[in-house]
Amino acid sequence: MRWSWLSLSLLLGFTGCAHSGIPTLPASHGHLMSAMESFQVKKGLPSTGMWDVAIGAEVSPKPPRKLEPEQAPLVFEEAVRTLRGTPGEDAILSAFQDIAAACVAGLAEACRLESEAFSGPAVISPAALTYPEPLLRQGAFAFMVFHCRIGADGQVRDCKVVEGARLPGVEENLAACQLARYRPATISGHPVSVDYTFHVRFVPEGRTLTRHQEQEWARLRVRQNPESRSAWLNLARELAKNDPGDPLYPQAVARAYFLAPRSGWAASETAWQLVQSGQYAPALSAVRPFLRRSHNPYVLETAAAAQFGLKQCTAALAQQRKAVELLPAEWPAPERERFQRKLQDYQSACAAPPATP
Repeated sequence: MRWSWLSLSLLLGFTGCAHSGIPTLPASHGHLMSAMESFQVKKGLPSTGMWDVAIGAEVSPKPPRKLEPEQAPLVFEEAVRTLRGTPGEDAILSAFQDIAAACVAGLAEACRLESEAFSGPAVISPAALTYPEPLLRQGAFAFMVFHCRIGADGQVRDCKVVEGARLPGVEENLAACQLARYRPATISGHPVSVDYTFHVRFVPEGRTLTRHQEQEWARLRVRQNPESRSAWLNLARELAKNDPGDPLYPQAVARAYFLAPRSGWAASETAWQLVQSGQYAPALSAVRPFLRRSHNPYVLETAAAAQFGLKQCTAALAQQRKAVELLPAEWPAPERERFQRKLQDYQSACAAPPATP
């Protein structure tokens, strides 16, 4: 059994999630009032137990183009020429997709540019969110999720309520999000529109949730909002951190990956589950888009296991060797030793002569 990288992150105080190449802004997991108040002061928000974190920005819903390795250099060069000119937004996004595809096809230069080219939106005038008075009087916890777009002009538009539609104050807070202003996202300096998700959490002052209450809230969110990728990702991560043996965990991971295939964490966890059931080809397909840009040992270990299952010994050895090289010194010794043993297993198996029929 391997550790969840979320459990290790919690234990050691760092995060090791894969870089998916689809730009995202990480969400804070702090729930202490002092941390919330500090965040609110920085964002110019009233200190009323309110937590507003923008957690998602994606450049395009289109699936990446698939390239053969020999195609990648030419496609990459053409994309770079496009971005050096004065392209329209469609051409910018198409070039960025081509760079991502060249990275997946194995072109290291494309991976470097992909990681550097995108700059996410930055807040200029934050949303003036308001703790709904009925909830405040009741001392009630509440959660709202709004999915919007931030245009190339920095305006928030096309918003819809993903979670919290029946809560008091939802329309007022949705309107507040739409009045916020941002510096737009850019690709190689060119402004582009991006999808953006606002999570707004209202917490009564002086109160926090226990770990059990956080899990119960996560379960309630998916029951009430079965199509919300944010809700399923939240539940899957809560279970990964605190109860990976829960029978619901595999379903939560699979659902999160289905709704959010650009989540490197969900893709890798889904791939690991597929490996455990001997489904090596779909496992490799799930994790492959994140390999070239990942420095997460678990992503690499998962790919190695899938490749070994597919009898791709050379590739499996390379991935597991890289995973071992990237192991943080702070990781628990048993986990580091498990990675080393698996590398030795692959070396022994791959060095053995093929069995005669």
